[in-house]
Amino acid sequence: MKRLLTVAFASLLSPACLVLSLNPSYEDDTIGWDPSLLGLWQDADDRSSMEIERGEWKSYRIKYVHPIESGTVTGYLTAIGDDRFLDVMPARGEDRGSFLIPVHAMVRLQLDGDRLELTPVSYDWMSERVRSRTRIPGLHVTLDQKENALIASSTAELRAWLRKQPRDGPMFGAAATFHRRSAVARATP
Repeated sequence: MKRLLTVAFASLLSPACLVLSLNPSYEDDTIGWDPSLLGLWQDADDRSSMEIERGEWKSYRIKYVHPIESGTVTGYLTAIGDDRFLDVMPARGEDRGSFLIPVHAMVRLQLDGDRLELTPVSYDWMSERVRSRTRIPGLHVTLDQKENALIASSTAELRAWLRKQPRDGPMFGAAATFHRRSAVARATP
């Protein structure tokens, strides 16, 4: 599968290994919508950008550009405890064949006006635990052939685990900060 989720944004915008989940971090009744996310966003530090547009049924169509690749993903906003997460997956509506599974990547999201901070689950933290055979309570994780950390837990287990993690805990990677370049028409789902 093309390294579609190589970047669920900023920190994830790299050819490095990823933390992916077979199941989404949202349930149908937890999907949210925030028109403030729509627009063009720039991360000067990573020289990356993204355009967030309204997708179908409470989803976002996210086009990203990074120095080493670009692509389009579908995102769903969900609340878990006091935090909001953006769950991104391959763009909906594209047939990728029988042997490709749509995986999910999660980033914690904080939006403050024209400043958007995205914090991924830490690949280093997750892979170190898998390699050292240290159990991650509440999750079933393995490394795939490409060395991605692959979470095979159910949506309920994944949400419960994310809810329990401290905001500044080592299980989260470095945040990427985007600034709004311009706005697009805000629409409701």
